[in-house]
Amino acid sequence: MNVISRLSIYLRRLVLWIFILIIFISIYIYYPVILSPENDYLDRKGTIRTVIKTKQWQNKASQYEELSLRSDSGLKVELLVRQPINKSGKLPVALLLGGVNTGHNACKLIPDLHNIICASLSYPGFTSGKYKEVEFFYRIHEVQQIIKDTPSALLLALDYLAAQPYIDQKHVELVGVSLGAFFVSVPASLDQRISRVWLVQGAAEPGEVIKHNFLKRINSDVLAMVFSKLTAYAIGSQHILPEEWVPRIAPRQVIIINAKNDEALPAASVKILHDAAKQPKEIIWTHGDHVTPGRKEIIQQLSDIVIKRIATTNKR
Repeated sequence: MNVISRLSIYLRRLVLWIFILIIFISIYIYYPVILSPENDYLDRKGTIRTVIKTKQWQNKASQYEELSLRSDSGLKVELLVRQPINKSGKLPVALLLGGVNTGHNACKLIPDLHNIICASLSYPGFTSGKYKEVEFFYRIHEVQQIIKDTPSALLLALDYLAAQPYIDQKHVELVGVSLGAFFVSVPASLDQRISRVWLVQGAAEPGEVIKHNFLKRINSDVLAMVFSKLTAYAIGSQHILPEEWVPRIAPRQVIIINAKNDEALPAASVKILHDAAKQPKEIIWTHGDHVTPGRKEIIQQLSDIVIKRIATTNKR
């Protein structure tokens, strides 16, 4: 056998092994997200088994409680409840899901409660710090589980709040901000106790949002498209698509707030979200960039819209 024939055999074997490796990697990454978790959300929520108060403090205007909720399913939720010091009677509650790094501290960022209750939670299972590219592969199942568990975590937090005597059950509002806006339509569709839903600086098409932000790092439409499609499916975003869940919230109201100069969201995906929501819906446009914990003027602007509206609704 000559050298060329041997080299050809080695190359064919190499291609075969590479193909087999790709198959195994694909199964490892994508198999856990093939099936929709929709039928499992309520089972994963389970029933609250323990409530542990981990911290309590107050300032001039508000009192705070940090709580750890544990379900009989094993789901664990870190929740912050902020109440006005001089509250009287039952108050409306805003259950808030913000960015992944802000977590249960989101309610701390609100300048003024305007006589409502604010509750915010961390993404279940998320550990502090960003997922670096080199870590993403071997932590992919962790990311998938966080995305699967977040709707159930919101439902478990709602169970806790619904049992509190200071909550006005007719005004339980779910607020998703930024990343949180991609999740909140799922529990809102499943639980009729939620009276109104706020989607603040969110969009449809998570894959397109990933692509939009990836293009800021590498100027290649092809690479951005491939990366975003593979990543969006790998994390399970196809199961929480806002454009599919938002229509199911009706006839309860959905209020969508977007910024005209939002650099983090593609305009086409924002429009798809707006079009997907059914009546009664309200669309509010604001000026400024995408909200982050450091942009206090934007937090103030959004708080003036959302928190004041919730407080005003309760007075009617």
